[in-house]
Amino acid sequence: MEKRTKQSNDQTKAQKQEPVFLVKPASRLGGLDYLHVSLIALVVILVALAFVLSNFRGTVVCASGVLNGTCVTPVHNASQVRLAAGRVLAAYSTVNSTLALLPYYSFINSSTVSYIANRGEWLVVIPYLDPFTNETFNMSMLLYDSNLTLAQPFIQTIGPRLYSNNSVVAPGTIELSGKSYCSYTPPIPVYLMVDLYAPGAVSSIMQAINLSRLNSKVNVSYDFLFSSYAISKYRTYGVNTTQLLGGYLACASAQPKFGQFIDNLSTVYSGEPLSAVLLSQIASSSGLNISSFNLCMANIAPALVHQAQLASFYNVTATPSYIVNCKYSTIPQRLNSTVGYALKQLGS
Repeated sequence: MEKRTKQSNDQTKAQKQEPVFLVKPASRLGGLDYLHVSLIALVVILVALAFVLSNFRGTVVCASGVLNGTCVTPVHNASQVRLAAGRVLAAYSTVNSTLALLPYYSFINSSTVSYIANRGEWLVVIPYLDPFTNETFNMSMLLYDSNLTLAQPFIQTIGPRLYSNNSVVAPGTIELSGKSYCSYTPPIPVYLMVDLYAPGAVSSIMQAINLSRLNSKVNVSYDFLFSSYAISKYRTYGVNTTQLLGGYLACASAQPKFGQFIDNLSTVYSGEPLSAVLLSQIASSSGLNISSFNLCMANIAPALVHQAQLASFYNVTATPSYIVNCKYSTIPQRLNSTVGYALKQLGS
């Protein structure tokens, strides 16, 4: 009996040592295990991806646009286009209408530039401030990519007749082509060019005087011109009487008491020529050095001619106008912006 028991124990140990394999039916997976099913699914996904990519193989994505299925490379870039748009804007300053204000109230550095591939043109959208309503609007123009000339002017406007290389470079600021800085360190020169019979003439002089008092980085001088406004007075008052006011102002502006002279003048001036007697009284009551003043008046004719030549050099066509640091043109309403821009260019 012990022998049987021993045999039985030996058989039990042998059974425990043999490996046991559990085989599950694979009928649900078509006879495949999970690994093979996963591989097949991966292959299907790759085939589908290849099919999708093959459908998009003909699509072209380009920064400047597509024409006939190929990328278009324009002749010019956005910076060049913006500069050209600034030149077009500057040309409007000579237009004899309210459009002449556009260059001084536009924000060329905030403009957006887009290339129209099928037209070969650039669309430039420029924000501007309406000086009459103080609201901001957008204006647009189209430029040919080939030569950056104007293809289509602003909406509901006409294009300027005369173009130059002058360019709007900042709010209220036109950079004059061919002109250079005349001061590389402050104070910078600021020329007020004004016909005394033009609207806003006296207020622009007061503005210039205040600028020179408040800003030590500028040196203001005055140039008195006889443009169409003065010429319109010649028939009624004569040339000498009309131009006499310009002479008095030119000589008074050379003295420290010029501000007092303008204050006294403004109380009697109505935009018409004044008599020599009245002008002499204003000069005497303003605290001017009369000896120096009379010496100046005796030689004022050549000085006025020189001032007219300076205005011609800067192509001043409307007054009052300012020339800042011999390179930038602006109007009284935008003077502070232009002075700030000019000083910034010098690192001041």
